[in-house]
Amino acid sequence: MSLKPFANLRQIAFALRRNYRKRFVYIAYGLAPGARYKEFTIPKKSGGTRRICAPRIALLGLQRDILRLLESDYRPRAHVHGFVGGHQRSIVSNARQHVGKRWVLNIDLEDYFETIHFGRIRGRLMAPPYDYPEEIAQFIAHIACFQTEKEVEGSLRTTHVLMPGAALSPILANIVSDKLDAELARFCRQLGCTYTRYADDITISSNRRTFPAPIGRFANPDSHDDFILSDTFQQMIEDNGFRINHAKTRLLGAAFQQEVTGLVVNEKVNVKRKFVRDVRAMLHDWEFNGYAAASARHFNDKRPDRGRLPEQEATNFEWVLRGKIEFIRQVKGSTDQVFRGLAARFNALSSGGQFSIPLVEDSEVLNAAVWYLENDTDGGSVGTCFAVAENLFATCAHCLGPNLRIFPRQSPAFAMEADEVARDEHNDLALIRLRTPMPAFNPAATLQMASRAEAGALGIRSAVQAAGYPSNLDSTSLTIRDTEVTGFSRQTFDGTPATSDNVIALLSGTYEGMSGGPVLFSGKVVGVIVRGPNDDDRTIPFLAVRSEFVDALLATL
Repeated sequence: MSLKPFANLRQIAFALRRNYRKRFVYIAYGLAPGARYKEFTIPKKSGGTRRICAPRIALLGLQRDILRLLESDYRPRAHVHGFVGGHQRSIVSNARQHVGKRWVLNIDLEDYFETIHFGRIRGRLMAPPYDYPEEIAQFIAHIACFQTEKEVEGSLRTTHVLMPGAALSPILANIVSDKLDAELARFCRQLGCTYTRYADDITISSNRRTFPAPIGRFANPDSHDDFILSDTFQQMIEDNGFRINHAKTRLLGAAFQQEVTGLVVNEKVNVKRKFVRDVRAMLHDWEFNGYAAASARHFNDKRPDRGRLPEQEATNFEWVLRGKIEFIRQVKGSTDQVFRGLAARFNALSSGGQFSIPLVEDSEVLNAAVWYLENDTDGGSVGTCFAVAENLFATCAHCLGPNLRIFPRQSPAFAMEADEVARDEHNDLALIRLRTPMPAFNPAATLQMASRAEAGALGIRSAVQAAGYPSNLDSTSLTIRDTEVTGFSRQTFDGTPATSDNVIALLSGTYEGMSGGPVLFSGKVVGVIVRGPNDDDRTIPFLAVRSEFVDALLATL
């Protein structure tokens, strides 16, 4: 059944007033509860069981039609990040509000959906800014709720509450919670705190030396184990019809691992280390023991029942693994080295549905890994180098010289002396190290060399990127140029005969000062910039030496 003939909720109200016996009215009021939805329980991740009320097909279709109409009227507050349409808000956007804070407080609302009953939904929809007619508010509340028994003052009473697991439940929960959000956000803002809510998870963070007492305090000042919310704060939540799950209330300082909706927020939004370790273990199992053995081990030993709906329980190991890597991409970004490494390993194993690993582009990874280089040859010479391992950089041999110094371009005051550790004059390549490593200034990222198979996919017209520091640009930021491969050739730089196609010709993108910078293809280094036009000769071709010769140098160490 569809509500397409009705353009908005007011037209539905008109239909209800005229007592039109449309099929959607029959679904809402004519069907017995058992024909409208089914109830069952699933185990909770934390123990116990969770009750699910799943609408049957007819009611689910009706709820979805009403949902589309409700969404046109609902305007989520800035602090709300759960159950909001589009990709702008998520657990990531929610966690991002609390990054780098001295204190992070987590509060869980107990039985969130089941505290929202028929009367609360109807009353909220009849109030501003919705102002729905009573017939419409009652109709929506009716199709969104299910009948249950609840203990009140020692006796069981029949009541109608929001269906956990139904199409309308998320948006109606947000609508009913709107007053709570407004009051708590205002209260927290007056105390210099940040407030967000994701479904039943409330997070409050602060940079104050001590956490504001009007919100709560530690039961024992010498122990941070037990945090007690203030009577005023608890009363605000209870006055809005919600209950606090005190067992899940916790306040963590910056010295501890602070989490918001399952993500770590101490320095940046990040996934837990254990999650990444588990993904690596799954890949390792697949790589060394084969798909069948890895799949059987995962589903039999490693995948406990964690509260999933039976029809949503995964059975395909490859897609479970893909979903976990996709989650890491969502949190850390497509340019993150951890994601790129895991995605590349998955692609090498997968029979289909591979990850698209985009070019790095202007990212934190490149800015952290690609450094500026200078020496005192002929009054001063500049170039580029990039980190390939901890305290190990690749560059061009012709960029070396007396008093060699390298540093992140954005920190020119901290130039550090470097020494040559390997050289290949034939291909104009070199490896260098910091003479005195300084942990505080170690590169925050390294670049990966393309494997032989990955480099073999490079062809004419392949899109690549060149990165470096052109000497004609007085900039503290890395220059990244999109370009493409125009050919391959044999060329040496010490006068000896060439024996293989060691040089990649580029359409554009390399300039004086960029020598020693990386050329990237699908996020991996396929070449090192060796030549490009300069102010004296604009006809010099754009050239890079294949990265396989960097691998050969690395093998000599």
